[in-house]
Amino acid sequence: MSVLLLIAAFIAGFFLFLYVGLLLYKRRLKSSTKIETSNGISSLEEIRLGNLNQWIFIRGANRNNPVLLFLHGGPGAPLFGISSSRKYDAELIKHFTVVHWDQRGAGKSFNNDIPVESMTLNRLVEDCNELIDHLRGRFHTQKIFVVAHSGGTVIGIKVAHKYPDKIHAYVGVAQVINEHEQQKVSYDFLLNQAAKSGSAAKQKSVEAIGPPPYDSPDEFLKMAGHITKYGGFMHSKSMKDLIVLALNFLTSPEYSLSEGIRTFRNKGFDFTINAMWEELKKINLTEKIRSVEVPVYFFEGRYDMTTPTVIVENFYDNLNAEKGKKLFVFEHSGHMPMMEEKERYEELLINVVLRESLDSTPGLQES
Repeated sequence: MSVLLLIAAFIAGFFLFLYVGLLLYKRRLKSSTKIETSNGISSLEEIRLGNLNQWIFIRGANRNNPVLLFLHGGPGAPLFGISSSRKYDAELIKHFTVVHWDQRGAGKSFNNDIPVESMTLNRLVEDCNELIDHLRGRFHTQKIFVVAHSGGTVIGIKVAHKYPDKIHAYVGVAQVINEHEQQKVSYDFLLNQAAKSGSAAKQKSVEAIGPPPYDSPDEFLKMAGHITKYGGFMHSKSMKDLIVLALNFLTSPEYSLSEGIRTFRNKGFDFTINAMWEELKKINLTEKIRSVEVPVYFFEGRYDMTTPTVIVENFYDNLNAEKGKKLFVFEHSGHMPMMEEKERYEELLINVVLRESLDSTPGLQES
């Protein structure tokens, strides 16, 4: 056998070993997170939203518990979504029936045949509304909780504003408010950090990006990369933790290997951000949303420089929320408080958001 054949055989054997190991890990994770309660639910489902097949994953220890719909960020980047739910929702599923949705163009819901013209915020809002109606009918409930992160917060707060009768409460985690203003704060942060470093090369690298607004996603993504390096994305966690989170796409029992690789490579995110960039860069909720008719909660990281908290605080101060509003700052977090301060995130959802809803909604009881 030639040397080349030996090398080829070794490489093939190595990848076979990895593949078998991955299958075994998925099987073990699925078994260890199995819901054992008699009235529990764990269901991966493909449903039709906006004339497009999309995927949801429903988990809860008691299907009679209130429904919580989580909207991942991006748009198009389901870091916290179907793929990560088994690892991060263990406490929440005791109190809620938790639903994760890979949005149009993202994760399991990506395919090459999605019409580019369908990738709009209004379409995502209506997809979300259709999903809410599906869940209301499925679980025989009038209202659900909506929790959204980052890019998903634009969808979430628009849904809460447009369809308040369907929602118990809205929780915005790392809320997007005004893309231009938030990006300006982010860029000034980078200039300041680069100057503090004393490195001419770092200063030149940041200055090369230039200030917003950006004509294409490329400059924005370069800025996001620098923000991550300076701790404005993850403050109390390391890059290793972020990589482990991204690896959920490959290790999730709900994702096939091809879906995991595709999502890990950001194919859905690249498709979404390029299709929607002209609309995304003009987001300004201060012009569109001045009042909300559901209880509103904002969870913001003190060190978040992806969606800087100072802009959220200004929006919060001017928001008319007749059913109540609260802003919680996570003192040890950047853009990912549900990961960086997971216990506090869970405690607030269970003992503040849910409890206040139970106290104020006649006939609603926690199971």
